[in-house]
Order: sequence, then C-alpha cells, then structure tokens
Amino acid sequence: MKLISAFCCSALINPFYPMVEVLKSPYLRSLRLLNLLAYLVAGGIIAQALGGLSAYLVMEDPQVAGMIAHLLMQHLSYYFLGCTFVILSVSNLLIKRGISRLKAVRLPSLMLMVFITITNFLLIPRMDYLRETALQDGMPVMFSPFASYFVILNSLTLLLLGAQIFSSALMAWRLGEAQSP
Repeated sequence: MKLISAFCCSALINPFYPMVEVLKSPYLRSLRLLNLLAYLVAGGIIAQALGGLSAYLVMEDPQVAGMIAHLLMQHLSYYFLGCTFVILSVSNLLIKRGISRLKAVRLPSLMLMVFITITNFLLIPRMDYLRETALQDGMPVMFSPFASYFVILNSLTLLLLGAQIFSSALMAWRLGEAQSP
C-alpha cells in the first residue's frame, strides 16, 4: 500500500475516501495460473482416488480392480508430476522476483512430487511384478507365497495416496492464501 499524501486531510473528513492506494501485483496472471494448476492437481488426485475405489466396488475380482486402479494411477501421475513441476518452477521464479509469500508452496509441492514418484515408479511396478509372477504360477496373488509382501506394498500405496491428497490440498490452500493481499 502506498500513502496518498494529498488526500489525507479529506479522508479525515470523509471516512469513505481512501487514504491509501492499493498496489496490484504485476504477476497476477501467473498467480492465477498457479492457483488453477494447484486446484486441478488437488481435484485430479481426489478423482483418481475415487476412481480407484470405484473400481474395487464395481468389479467382482479384486486383482483385476487393483490392476485397473494402479494403471489409472500410473497414467495420471505424469500429468500430476508435470503440473507440480510447473507450479514449483514458476513459484521459485516469482520468489526471486519478490513474492516471498510463495515460499510456503515449496515444501508441499516437493512432498507431492516425492510421494507420486515413490508410489507410481517404485511400488506399483513391484506389485505388478508380483501379480505377474503369481499368475505365471497359476494362482492369484492373494494365494501366492508373496501375498504378505503384496499386502504391505498395497498398504504403503494407499498410505502414500492419502499423503498425496493431503499435500496437494495443502499446496492449493497455500497458493490460494498467497494470492490474497
């Protein structure tokens, strides 16, 4: 805010007359783009979780439902990583240009990128390998010797999906907070 010195006396007489001039940020469009991307990522991750849950509820075979849910997660992970990388890059650029409120976005976006990477590039391919190994032996994965290991990996995947939802919502909330004056 910048003080308007010529109008201070008239503002004392008329309380509805502003004494300060509100300066607009020159990076308003960039902040709106960051907000849009953050809301799309948060909504997309929630929709991904609901899509995976609906696959389990609609299908009778839990192994096929898990395969479809994991395929959905893997294909959407590229978009989420790309959007999160753009959010992190543009927010770092705007931080260097003087908008220090965006420093609060760094940690949730980094956490989201790590959670997505661990889930979709480490855990799910390992679970797919365990499924294929069990199917080559002629049994579903729940009756194979790797069933307990598979349950641990599946539990970690669900835990990291919850962490993805939390960190994407936190990132969207902090970006919405950073845009307000």
